Amino acid sequence: METAGEQAAVLGAPPPAPAEVRTPTVGVFDSGIGGFTVAREILWLRPDLNLVYYGDTVNMPYGGRPPEQIRGFARESIAFLLERGMDILAVGCNASNSVLGQGELHGFGVPVFDLVSSTVDWLRAGEQGPRRLALLATVATVNSRYWDRKLRDAFPEMDLMSIAAPEFVPLVEAAKTDEQRIRQAVRKHLAPALDAGYRNFVHGCTHFPLLQSYMEELGQGIEFIDPAVCLAQRLVSSITPATGDAPPGRLVFFSSLPGEAFYRTGEAAFGRSIRSLTAMYIVNPYED
Repeated sequence: METAGEQAAVLGAPPPAPAEVRTPTVGVFDSGIGGFTVAREILWLRPDLNLVYYGDTVNMPYGGRPPEQIRGFARESIAFLLERGMDILAVGCNASNSVLGQGELHGFGVPVFDLVSSTVDWLRAGEQGPRRLALLATVATVNSRYWDRKLRDAFPEMDLMSIAAPEFVPLVEAAKTDEQRIRQAVRKHLAPALDAGYRNFVHGCTHFPLLQSYMEELGQGIEFIDPAVCLAQRLVSSITPATGDAPPGRLVFFSSLPGEAFYRTGEAAFGRSIRSLTAMYIVNPYED
């Protein structure tokens, strides 16, 4: 049987153009600007991907809220991203990741890439994972023990220390950077682990890599594992490679309360102003 192209050649008409491959849209959500670290790593590897981002800044931080409230916020944020054309979900919030877990996250009908399993798989792929690991996270993430369970299931012999750092997210989200308070908070939460001999830290909150430069001031030989990098590598390796001439993707940002920290961090993450790309949209009304 002749192909459509062969038939067109016989008839003297040009063969049909190959079917256009649609560039997928990645959706990222977070309580605020922490998810920018996830979106940044994805677009660093695949700048041709479309991105739709939602930051629930009006309810930030999630880390001190009860699990059921976090679950409700996260589910509504994901539903909003689906309405905006999301094809792939990249979880940008560790508290939501820890509360929903993989089972509930995979119930939205699109491929899902989460922070915890991506990091565990990344550690497994290494020749030798760290024997001692300190998890830096919010109170909600530490209390969920989700990271603990997943890491201990994968590495039963690992010596794991979990550290709740409730001050970090508000410091990152503040309109003005208070370096003195940041350094005090960083020393307060990392010093006990460093004194106990821990040198490998996992950022158990996507806001925390934005404070890493201050953490590195505490000494040499400290290693940081960024789950955003693990997630981005896993996501990009799972999709069709880009063509050499693929144009940059479309970026759209939504925030329930965009402010200077949102715009400033977004510009630093994506190398361009995001003010004109951002719309205010309240998915989850403010709750105490």
